Amino acid sequence: MLIPIPAIDLIGGNVVRLVQGDFEKVTVYDETPQAVAKRFESQGAARLHVVDLEGARTGIPKNQKALAEILKAVKVPVEIGGGIRSLKTAERYLDMGARWVIFGSKPCLDEGFAREAAQAFGHKVIVGIDARDGFVATDGWTNVTGIKAVTMAKRMHAVGVSTIIYTDISKDGAMTGPNVEAVEQLAGAVPVDVIASGGVTSLKDLAALTALRSKNLAGVIIGKALYEGRFTLKEAIKRCLQSA
Repeated sequence: MLIPIPAIDLIGGNVVRLVQGDFEKVTVYDETPQAVAKRFESQGAARLHVVDLEGARTGIPKNQKALAEILKAVKVPVEIGGGIRSLKTAERYLDMGARWVIFGSKPCLDEGFAREAAQAFGHKVIVGIDARDGFVATDGWTNVTGIKAVTMAKRMHAVGVSTIIYTDISKDGAMTGPNVEAVEQLAGAVPVDVIASGGVTSLKDLAALTALRSKNLAGVIIGKALYEGRFTLKEAIKRCLQSA
């Protein structure tokens, strides 16, 4: 079954959402991240997706206090990303209680590091592949490379990475629906778990992703649609169960 995964994005200790990764287009939804995490947990979340957006942009973790509070507040497993550019930082988050750590820019720029991380932490490693027009973007989406997302996914599989989060930047926070075709293409290219991210606006979007019947499409990250009240997490879970 496709698992709906609520997103908690952090800037300055607050829960926020950006539009297509633009830090000039930020909306603050809550000043108490741990309360948001507990609310999602009470609604049936199977896991949470938490990202330090300032860390993603600068390469230096900036919201560790809020991350620690979230991890203490909930029992549901949490994946953490944003500014994790070293094995030491990843180990620190895992020691704090994170179930998974998400590496974004670093593995995409350094395959040797990706291999090292996979060897060190195994299935606890997730690599985020963020794409603009099909090409990998790094450094908080500020730098677009000449590498295709599918090519990068194959490289990550080759070095031992078992889970990929694929984000279509043009769809993220734009409330225009996910890039279903790109998700299908990437999931079909590699035999690893793929988590889709970006653009989910309605329950129909969830049904469309479930309808792909991709056995390795393991989850879908949902952010703005939940915060804007387009549907509830309970409704998302129910729809994914119905479409399975």
